[in-house]
Amino acid sequence: MKRFLQLICCVLLFVACENEGDNLNTGLESEIAFDAENVESGRSVITQDDIDNDRTTIKVYAKQNGSKVLYDNVEIEREATGKWYPTSGKTEWQSGQSYSFYGYAYNTTSGLTISENGAQIVVNQPTTYDESKMVDYLLSYRFMVADGAMKPIVQLQLEHAMALVEVYVVRGNLFDARLKRLRFENIYSSGSLKCTTHAVANEGMPNVWEIVLSGNGNTTYELNPSNPVVIGDTRDNTEAKMRILCIPQQLTANAKLTVVYEVNEKVTTDSEDNWVEHSESFQLFKYAPVDYQSGHRILYTATIDSGVNLQAAIAEWKDVDYIEGTILPEIK
Repeated sequence: MKRFLQLICCVLLFVACENEGDNLNTGLESEIAFDAENVESGRSVITQDDIDNDRTTIKVYAKQNGSKVLYDNVEIEREATGKWYPTSGKTEWQSGQSYSFYGYAYNTTSGLTISENGAQIVVNQPTTYDESKMVDYLLSYRFMVADGAMKPIVQLQLEHAMALVEVYVVRGNLFDARLKRLRFENIYSSGSLKCTTHAVANEGMPNVWEIVLSGNGNTTYELNPSNPVVIGDTRDNTEAKMRILCIPQQLTANAKLTVVYEVNEKVTTDSEDNWVEHSESFQLFKYAPVDYQSGHRILYTATIDSGVNLQAAIAEWKDVDYIEGTILPEIK
């Protein structure tokens, strides 16, 4: 009899563990739960760490049976379990009902106007260089549920609407080099974006944005440190860099990058220092890409050697640097 009771306890314990594991994949017994994932979190303003620790705002819009509004731009928050729930209260799943969810996230409302339940925005980026004040906006794919009895975790796969531009200055085999100024000029810092194709998760299609630029496209961002910045020999160890969140746009001949730097042109390593200033400018439309697209990261690497060569590359805005295309440097 004692062994029989022990066996029953083991079976109950096994069932309880199974149910606990199921909850990780299916939410709670009856309540709608979310998981928010930044599908392109590398080097962005809004990162996965920001999302997980409530350092950014995430809102949800949802419909039931294609017409009833279930969540009307409701903010969600992450609980200790790792699941997310609406701050206004939890909602139970209903069997036989279909659902459609999506979410959006943003780091600031300064310079950002949101409409059409998150599917349309107006962005006014700051006109002076300050990365911390630039608008980063993400829209998720739509998450469809055919029957509420399935009780899945609603996966919000968030995708950047902006384009990320990074500029690095590195040195080749010269003596010491220092950056004095970086200028990134004649770009559009204002415009409206409307999601014209709102893709369904896991169907292989991206969200598509219609973009209307505004203003005259003459914004200049300048990194002008109080003291020259030592230029490192690789992209990973140089502080001579700037990072800009751009509204997606086509480049014009006026879009330029200017690098002002100084090189220690002493004769030998034992000679006295001889810092000499140089300046080089590049028309950015001559390099790939000729336009900046949503969710993409553009890397410009200016290598200071006997001259200055600029190399541009396009990468998916993700943790892994998957290079989609590369253009060789312009020979000077």
